[in-house]
Amino acid sequence: MYNIIIIGAGGFGREVLDILEAYNRENIWEIWEIIGFVDDNPSLHDKKIRGYPVVGSVDWFCRKEAKDVKSVIAVGDNTVRQKIAKKARENGAKFCNIIHPSVIKTEYIDFGEGIIVTAGCILTNNIKVGNHVIINLDVTVGHDTTIDDFVNLNPGVHINGDNKILEGAFVGSGAVTIQGITIGKWSILGAGAVVIKDIPDKVVAVGVPAVVKKLLERPD
Repeated sequence: MYNIIIIGAGGFGREVLDILEAYNRENIWEIWEIIGFVDDNPSLHDKKIRGYPVVGSVDWFCRKEAKDVKSVIAVGDNTVRQKIAKKARENGAKFCNIIHPSVIKTEYIDFGEGIIVTAGCILTNNIKVGNHVIINLDVTVGHDTTIDDFVNLNPGVHINGDNKILEGAFVGSGAVTIQGITIGKWSILGAGAVVIKDIPDKVVAVGVPAVVKKLLERPD
């Protein structure tokens, strides 16, 4: 049995709860003991979400009862998730990976920590996934691909082989890449985009084929 708390009590937090409950239905001997949620929005404190309490803010991890508790960050915004990860770790949080039981994956994947993989995803081989990555519904990831920290692959994304998705990249729903593509750090790829050449750092790229439409300013 593993104790877990979900960081983020919004819509995606409920979807992570779905994953945990699905896992518990599929397993008998090893289940997640779901404590509830933490969220820095004080208006949510002491409320219940599907029967599970919001026990406080991220500083809850400083408490004695948090000693043996694992966590994941259920926040889709990559920049916000990065800030929460830093704050949570400073307060003593320990992270784990949450993978829906329907996910198809080989044993040849190197996972970091704090990763969320939702229902219907397929990951092949020689894939490296960094920390605090979200791989959302029905995503496929091809061989020899690297996905760096704080990436978000939204529903229906198809990443071909030998891709590099660099830190903080946000890949919109239904986007597709060809073989050997790099998507730059903290760039945003629009929904439905088709990527046939590399995307640089800190840009917004959209369209078929994807082209850069905007430069982004983000502190390093």
